[in-house]
Amino acid sequence: MDKYNATGRVKKAIDIILGLLFIALLGYSFTGAPFHEVAGIVFIAMTIIHNIINIKWYKAIKKGIYNRKRKIAVAVNFALAADMASILLTGIINSRYLFHTGIHMAGIGRIHAVLALAGFVLIAFHVLVHTFGRVQKKYKVLPAALVILISLLAVLMDVWLLPYVKRHFLTVEVDQETAISGESVDFNGRKILTVYFTRVGNTDFADGVDAVSGASLLLNEKKEFLGNSQVIGQMIQDAAGGDIVSINTKEHYPSSYSDTVSAASEEMGRQELPELVDMPENIDGYDLVFLVFPLWWDTIPKPVEAFLNRYDFSGKSVIPVVTHGGGGAGRSIEDIKAVCSGTVVEEPLEIYCGDIPYCREQVTEWLKGL
Repeated sequence: MDKYNATGRVKKAIDIILGLLFIALLGYSFTGAPFHEVAGIVFIAMTIIHNIINIKWYKAIKKGIYNRKRKIAVAVNFALAADMASILLTGIINSRYLFHTGIHMAGIGRIHAVLALAGFVLIAFHVLVHTFGRVQKKYKVLPAALVILISLLAVLMDVWLLPYVKRHFLTVEVDQETAISGESVDFNGRKILTVYFTRVGNTDFADGVDAVSGASLLLNEKKEFLGNSQVIGQMIQDAAGGDIVSINTKEHYPSSYSDTVSAASEEMGRQELPELVDMPENIDGYDLVFLVFPLWWDTIPKPVEAFLNRYDFSGKSVIPVVTHGGGGAGRSIEDIKAVCSGTVVEEPLEIYCGDIPYCREQVTEWLKGL
C-alpha cells in the first residue's frame, strides 16, 4: 500500500510539474527564448517519465472492450503523443541556443506555436478523460471541474493567445510625437548617427494591407505605417541628437509579412547582399553609430549586413539596438563583430516588439548608462 501511495504521489507531482511547465512554455513571449528552450527540454523529459510510469496503459491497450469513452481516450493519447513529437521537432529546428541545426524554414516558429496551442487543448481533453471520471465518482464535482477547466482555458487564451495574435496580426495605433519625445541625453559633443532598418520604406504595401502584412508595424495618427525600428531610431535621435538614416534596398520586400519571412530566409540561404540605394556617401564624421534593426532568422537582416559592409567603421563605436518577438539579440552581435572586425561593438539594447510604442523611458535610461 505504501509503495502504491508513493507511486501515486510521484505521478501527481510529475503531472503538476508538467502542467506548470506547459503554461510557462505557452508564455514564450514573456519568458524569452533561453528559458523557453531549457523548459521545453525539461518538459519533454518529464513527459517521457510520465509515460514510463504509466507503462501499464500501453500494455493493456489490446485488452478489454473498447467502448466510446475508451476509444476517445486512446485517440486523444496518440494525438497528444504525435503533437508532442512535432513540437519537439519544430522546436529543435527553431532553436537559437541549445541546438544549432543551421536549418532555416519559413514559418517554422508559427507552426511550433500552433502545435503548442493544439497540445494545450489535447492535454485538457487528456486530463478530462483520464481524471474527471474518477473525480466525479468520488466527489460528484464533474460539472464544477468542467467549469474550472473551461475558465482556465479562457484565461490562458486571453493571457497568451490574444497578445500573440495582436503582435503578429494587428497594427497598433500610436501618437508618433508623444511616443518618441522625452528627456535629452548629453553625449559630450560626440557626433552621433542613428541608422535603422525596417519594412516601412522597403516594402510596397498593397492597398488595404491585410492583417498579416501589419505584423511588426505601427500606425500613427495620420494612419501611416511606422516600422518598429523606425520608432526606436527616432526615440534615440530625439534623446541623443545627431543625424538619422534609414537603410533602403533597391528591391523591395513583399507586402505580405509571411512572404517577407520567406524572402528573408531565401536571402540567408543564398548568402547574397541586397543593393542599397539613397544612402550617404560616407559616415566619416561620426563617433557613435546606433544601429537599430529587427531580429530576422536569429541574426541581422541582410540589408543591415550590406550597410555594415558598405562603410568604414574604423575609430567608431557601433551600438546595436535589436527589436525582437522573444528571441533577444540571437546571434546578431557575433555576426556584427564578424563583419566589423576591429570595430568596437557595444553591448546591445534588446527591446521586445510589444513594448516599442511605450519604451521611450527605457531607451533614455539605457542611453544614460552608455
